[in-house]
Amino acid sequence: MTAGNPCYGAAVNERDRLRRRLGADLKVGLARVWARARQIVTTDPTGSDEDDRIVDAAGERELAKHAGEMKGGMAKVAQLLAYTSAGAPRELASLWDDAPTVSPGAIARVIEEELGAPPQVVFAAWDPEPIAAASLGQVHAARSKDGRELAVKVQYPGVAEALAGDLASDGFARRLAGLELGQELSAEAIATLRAAIIGEVDYVAEAAALHRFAAAWADDPVVRIPTVLPELSSRRVLTMTRAQGVPLTELPHDDPALRAEVAVAIVRFAWGTPLRHGFFNADPNPGNYLVERHGDGVHVWFLDFGCTVDLAEPVAAADRDLWFGILDDDAFAGAERFRMALARQGLLKRIDSLASAAHRDWERALAEPFASVEPFHWDREYHAELSLDTRRVLSAGGLTIPPEVTLLWRARLGVSAVLAMLDARAPFRRVLRELIGTGRKALR
Repeated sequence: MTAGNPCYGAAVNERDRLRRRLGADLKVGLARVWARARQIVTTDPTGSDEDDRIVDAAGERELAKHAGEMKGGMAKVAQLLAYTSAGAPRELASLWDDAPTVSPGAIARVIEEELGAPPQVVFAAWDPEPIAAASLGQVHAARSKDGRELAVKVQYPGVAEALAGDLASDGFARRLAGLELGQELSAEAIATLRAAIIGEVDYVAEAAALHRFAAAWADDPVVRIPTVLPELSSRRVLTMTRAQGVPLTELPHDDPALRAEVAVAIVRFAWGTPLRHGFFNADPNPGNYLVERHGDGVHVWFLDFGCTVDLAEPVAAADRDLWFGILDDDAFAGAERFRMALARQGLLKRIDSLASAAHRDWERALAEPFASVEPFHWDREYHAELSLDTRRVLSAGGLTIPPEVTLLWRARLGVSAVLAMLDARAPFRRVLRELIGTGRKALR
């Protein structure tokens, strides 16, 4: 990893940062225009899905050259593309938790400003070399004065202002919704997305979210959440007990049982938290998980809760009904319950769209992992199918994404991409039923 990013030192030159970001945006745009023009002239002038994929890939290659340097919103776009886009350049993957870092002196100044003393005084031991670095901050290993091993997340100097500047553009905010959802979002949904992402720079709020998730999963044998040390945390510094384990990218490919166990834990967490507790983590970045072996089993650590969202009870109830419909053994009654839940959640824009091929394809793709008692193979092919069917049904105009569920569906598509990386086969229908039951009592 490199050190000393000049854009985010003590004296941030905002004009230079903006010029460089716009320059990178321009290059991404030019790459897309060139690829579009070449595609139209040589092969497919009709605007097909394959045409769009080639154009997107050209932009992604150019973005990979600049995203780590830019930090903030640009890097968040690159992170999202890195795990949701099938053809994303390999360089983007490093931005999950290994982006270019900020100088030790700049990080030390943030800690001194926030906690009142430099890190060498605040902590019994401090490693100036970060163990992870991403779009908004980097994480350092430390030891508390009572001997606990810690992970200290420190926000990059100036990144809050940079992120707000990036997100001022509706077009940029659409990028952060992902390809499947971004083009179809209303102005209100974009505002909801913008507020949630800007909220990620508030580490006090993230500390509170960590407490909530830890309480919700306190008795679980697999799910693990770090513990916050509030006395060593602030708006721009978040100190937690250090999680142990390896990232998802380092799991052995020849251990399908391990991958299945991790995939089940992620599904239980990603579906179980909103369905059982009414809130969820809206940022399922692959860098936010660590897998720790212990005895004959594993612990899966969930690490980043900067984008935590609450669901209003009517929305949460409709969402539960949607999944109860998928789990119903009576296909006709289940389909009726599913579609009524779509309408209650505000997703169903036109009732006549229920008969369209696009809608039927989307319903089938969404339900497929949970449709059979047999283990389902959650691979890249399935995720690509779900993403494409989601994009098509929204483009057809039969479904819409209301502001109150924009982040929920963005998170589910992101989790699907993470599960596809694991390439695991597991009985997800049984997992979901164990989480929420059949919902039959709710019908009476």
